[in-house]
Parts: sequence; C-alpha cells; structure tokens
Amino acid sequence: MASDPAEFWRRRREITPTTDAADPAGYQLGLLADVTDPTVRRAYQSVHDGLDRFDCLDTAAAGGLHLTIKLFDITVTQSPDDGWSSADDEASPAVGRVDRVVSEVLSGHSPFEAVVTQFNLFPDVVYGEIADDGRLAALNRAVCSHPAISALSRDGEEFIPHLTLGHFQNDTDFEAFVEHLEANRELSLPPVTVDEVELVAYEVGGRPPSYDRIATYEL
Repeated sequence: MASDPAEFWRRRREITPTTDAADPAGYQLGLLADVTDPTVRRAYQSVHDGLDRFDCLDTAAAGGLHLTIKLFDITVTQSPDDGWSSADDEASPAVGRVDRVVSEVLSGHSPFEAVVTQFNLFPDVVYGEIADDGRLAALNRAVCSHPAISALSRDGEEFIPHLTLGHFQNDTDFEAFVEHLEANRELSLPPVTVDEVELVAYEVGGRPPSYDRIATYEL
C-alpha cells in the first residue's frame, strides 16, 4: 500500500472502494485526539452536507471526528466491575502498561495546531489531509519507539496523519463522488487544537468504529 498522500490522490480513479464492513471483532486499544472544538464541528457541517449527497459514502458525524495517533494490536474486553482489560492481564497488564508508556511519552510533548487542508481517499475512507509540522507523526514515532510497544504496518514511516470524513459503503456513484472531490478539493475548516490525547477501546471492524475512553492525557 502507498504511504504518500500524493500517491493515493494520483490513484483516485483507479481505486476500487473497499465497502464490505467486517463483522464486529471485539475491541482493541487505540490512541487518538478527539475533535471537540464546537467551531470546527460547526464549520464541518457544510463539508458533511456536501459528502452526504453521495450514496457510496457513510459520512462521518461531527461528534465522531478524531485524529488517530496509534492503533495497538491489543484486544480488550470490558467488565462492569474492572473496566477494560486484555487477555494477558494476569501475566502482564497490557492496558496499564500502555497507559504508563503513553503518559511517559506524552509528557515531553506540547499542544499544537493541525490544519485540515484538502480531500484525499484511501480504498476504504475519504479523509482530510493534515498539515501540522509533523507533530502527529512525531507522537506516533515516540510511542512506537518505546520498547514495550509494537509498531504495526501503518506506523513510523508508513504513518499518514488524516481526519476520516466518511467510510465507503458501496460503489454506486463513486465516479461522481471523485469528481466532486476534484472540483472541491480544498477544505476551509478552522485549525484543530490538539491539547489532549485519549487512550480508547475501539470497535474493530466497525464503520464507523465506536470507541470508549479509558484515559486522557494533557499535552
């Protein structure tokens, strides 16, 4: 898979949308920055309305906007009494380990602004490209460089900062959708202030995935 946003855009008319939502496969850990600024959410409404005209896309609701920093290959389950835990917690409490690592790593990082610049698309989603002087990528690298954390295929040099704006659900009017992106590619959303990061349990295979907050870290 390409790791350069420009390459994804170059291939936009060659993409076959990945539209089969996987059956729910439980929850795994993720690290994200929730987009909670009401100014950004209000400005997003016009973007939402423009995308929502197309049947091929399940457009993201404003309340679900977030920037993904790191996904962990750690499956977790929820107990009414003990909260989220993983299968290996008896030997090595994975949720607590990730929590401690993230808290340690993020203590050396300060708040920053991320600008959503223009539309692009992966085979399964349409997204907004991010300009942030490399800050999200730096957070990803910092977490992945810790010896207690495993890097996945889309980490490090393969990490592409993005704001998911919708998931493809069929290819009915995909060609017209791409033409819409080409004619309206530039985005005019207010800058997103990233001043806290959340450790969450997210639904694997969900489109969009639901997620539950486990811990919050201030930058």
